Amino acid sequence: MADQHPKDSYTYPNTSDDPDRTNVLKNRWRIETHSELRVIEYRATAVRMQEIAEGDGPQGNFDKAHLKAIHGYIFQDVYEWAGHTRNESPVVEGQRVEPIGGLSKGGTSFLPGSRIEMGLDEALTPIRDPQALRNATPEEFAERAGKVLSELNYVHPFREGNGRAQEAFISELGRHYGHEIDFSVITKPRMIEASIETTNDPSNPAMKHAIEDAMNPGRREALRSAFEDLREVGEEPLQHHVRAARAGEEITGTALGHDNRVASVVTDQGIVVAVRTDLPERLPDDEEITFTARSDFSRVRRDQSAQVAQSQPAPARQPQKNVTRS
Repeated sequence: MADQHPKDSYTYPNTSDDPDRTNVLKNRWRIETHSELRVIEYRATAVRMQEIAEGDGPQGNFDKAHLKAIHGYIFQDVYEWAGHTRNESPVVEGQRVEPIGGLSKGGTSFLPGSRIEMGLDEALTPIRDPQALRNATPEEFAERAGKVLSELNYVHPFREGNGRAQEAFISELGRHYGHEIDFSVITKPRMIEASIETTNDPSNPAMKHAIEDAMNPGRREALRSAFEDLREVGEEPLQHHVRAARAGEEITGTALGHDNRVASVVTDQGIVVAVRTDLPERLPDDEEITFTARSDFSRVRRDQSAQVAQSQPAPARQPQKNVTRS
């Protein structure tokens, strides 16, 4: 769902009741339908995000100027106002647009526009001390990065493109301090839920857990295996809430697929992937199982060099039947 704002001077005038032509953001191609703009926008921004990942994006000190520069770089081909926060008044198609005070999405209201500068300063506080970040354990780093991502989502500083800018910003932060953070394994439903949960309760660990799944090589590999299981049954993985199990949690569900390393389980809260040895030796079709996750994912990562040397393929996945629970 698009961000909602009444009397939005960022958008083309509405001349039709067709939802595809309603509240379309003014863009450099002058495209006036959501469907066409969405496709071209994602293509253009994907190229810029890849350039940032390869080290060709804007450099900075991981402050609000750096965040704005990253947004500006990603969306430079799409919007004239790229890099401007919604409390500013950039020129769009020759006219200065009004600042946006209120902004909401899906029933969630974000920080009022007049408080954005203060909100950004506060959101970035956990990463202000370089020494603390250099000395942080992976868990401590994930906690700091998760807090920043949660707060930035609530501030929602830009008219559009907040998620991509924030994820590129946090990925850059990780690279700078020696951590690879790959958000491609974090699905949109999971990120939305983590954002809501941490907005309602800042102590909620959902965003920290998402960052850990994106940082840890074994967890990333496990999540990709779950994506493979979903594709095997004709599902689009990125439309599902998919996460890696946490040590000590009890999980109840039906097996979706497995190999000798990990198994994905359909639960009431989405797809949970766990280390295979934590599950019963025999996994029945369509029958509910309950188990406690105890293992970490340190041995899940494929040993690529060993596979090349021995010409061994990746472990074969054993698909089960469906994604829905009866």
